[in-house]
Amino acid sequence: MFEVVKILYRELHYQILKRNPQIANDEKKFKKHLKNTISIKRNVTIQSIAFVFFGIMMAIGLSFSDDKTYIVAMLSSLALIPFIFSLYVTAVQSSYVVSLGLFEPIKALPIRIGALYLSELLMIDQIPALAMILPSIAVVGIKYPLNGILALLWIFIGMLTGHTLGLIIYSTFGLRISYRKSKSGSLKNILKILAIFAFMGLFYGVSYMQEYIQEHSKQVGAIIGRYSIAYPFTISSIFEPKKSIILLLIYAGVFVPLYRLALKRVWSGILEPKLESERVRATGFKASLGGKMFALTLKDLRIIFRKTAMITGFLMPVYVLFPQIIMVLQSGNFPVSKAVYFLITLGVFTVPGADAVLKVEGKVLDFLKSLPLTKREYALSKALSMSVIPILISELILALAVHYNPQAIILLPYTFLLPLNASFLTMVYFFRYEGIELGIPEFNIGHMIVLMILVGILFGVIALPLLVLSYPFKYAVSFVISAVALIVLYQML
Repeated sequence: MFEVVKILYRELHYQILKRNPQIANDEKKFKKHLKNTISIKRNVTIQSIAFVFFGIMMAIGLSFSDDKTYIVAMLSSLALIPFIFSLYVTAVQSSYVVSLGLFEPIKALPIRIGALYLSELLMIDQIPALAMILPSIAVVGIKYPLNGILALLWIFIGMLTGHTLGLIIYSTFGLRISYRKSKSGSLKNILKILAIFAFMGLFYGVSYMQEYIQEHSKQVGAIIGRYSIAYPFTISSIFEPKKSIILLLIYAGVFVPLYRLALKRVWSGILEPKLESERVRATGFKASLGGKMFALTLKDLRIIFRKTAMITGFLMPVYVLFPQIIMVLQSGNFPVSKAVYFLITLGVFTVPGADAVLKVEGKVLDFLKSLPLTKREYALSKALSMSVIPILISELILALAVHYNPQAIILLPYTFLLPLNASFLTMVYFFRYEGIELGIPEFNIGHMIVLMILVGILFGVIALPLLVLSYPFKYAVSFVISAVALIVLYQML
């Protein structure tokens, strides 16, 4: 069975590389990257190493403590990570993997539940989350071997629970083809976005929970004891082996059948996607204003808004800035300098949004190649698509700043110039390859880090007048530098 998963894994990464003109147009580079990316062991190992280092940092506190209340409190908070990671990867990646057509050949085979291959394929990307928890489990296992084994079993149950819920979400919302306008569609998408905010907030809460637990371990222990039947608090039962084993069997007895049911629903949806349509009155064709750029940008935004998971990359700056904004609002003082910092940080974190806009086409890239569309026009539309949501978020941050400090209105040009500069620089970086062919450049963590450094350097130059000049000339000069940089980047596309 795993041989099929290996083939699917190779095909997935082959499809990703084939859509990247920077690699696909160079045969030697293509073969080199293909050899590296199709190796499951290599990719999982590289990702896991980075996660293990983070896990070691989280395990240090456990290694110096013999307080069982503190240990179960920390493990309960850490157990959220594999659960959330499994839920996120399953719900977000399923749609993209299926859209690439990987399962089309399997449909014709006499297979009862082909979604099992999709499940195993997605589980490969969930291994790094397990690597993050292993150092803490190892520390507990060295001190208390039996309890460490039980803790590891609970981590596996958490991953199964998150994966199962992700499959249920995908089978419910992802496996359908809609040919109708739903009056409640926009409301549903807004609710999904709010759910993503809550989801991301869990990561923030876990990362800041360690210090609180150390200071309030007894109170936290009491809360966990009260809700010990609910995951992840169930992990507190590891020091009561009989109770823990019974709870493990109960969870396995519930989620293993649910997992099998979810696989059947997913496979049924892949074989026959649910169609939603309604009768509409035909209207005459009306050409819209704005030309190619407006049409392509609007197309990207519509798809991104419908596929709510794609918005996650755009919400990265909100995730980073949210706690700091809350602290500023609680202080009742929102200085202009703080608003500048927020806008610059948001601009730098515009970069992750490129992942969504570059993957939004899926399998229709060949269709775009048949249109009278140049590489420059395509790249420009991507830059505009990438900047829209960050601009809106910048406007919201500025509105908060102006509410507390009306002088902050002077920063209005930044809300447009900074996201646009970041977006244009990102697309200049990705579409610098030779030739005129349209393509989907590869976007990975390495590219994201490099681009954030480049954008940070550019923003440092833009912000330099704020440090060396006086008011109001410093803002005027900074705006001019930003506008000139944008013009230069526009010419480079």
